[in-house]
Amino acid sequence: MPSPSPVHHTPPLSRLLITLRLIAVVLKDIVVANLQVARLILGRQEHLSPGFVTVPLRVRDPRAVSCLAAIVTMTPGTVSAELSDDRTRLCVHALDLRDADALVTLIRERYEQPLLELMP
Repeated sequence: MPSPSPVHHTPPLSRLLITLRLIAVVLKDIVVANLQVARLILGRQEHLSPGFVTVPLRVRDPRAVSCLAAIVTMTPGTVSAELSDDRTRLCVHALDLRDADALVTLIRERYEQPLLELMP
């Protein structure tokens, strides 16, 4: 009988530190995004460039997908618009989408990566 494949477990202290770091990043990003959105809304709105971008997801755990979608929505200026049926792509609407690749990279590096470490 084959042995079960090894499961990667992050040590509890590491999980706590990753969680605290993620919370700090999200809170900071919420504050910064609030200021950016206020500036955009109070400024000349013809400079806005709203749009949609598809974020390919590496997270597979349903809890991690939900957390990622919630984080994107809590950050002013972005909202999770749709999750693909197979849960591999998240459609995000951005109030000011000037560089789609940069937004995808930001979401993947700042939010998805810590979630991958917490819920592989």
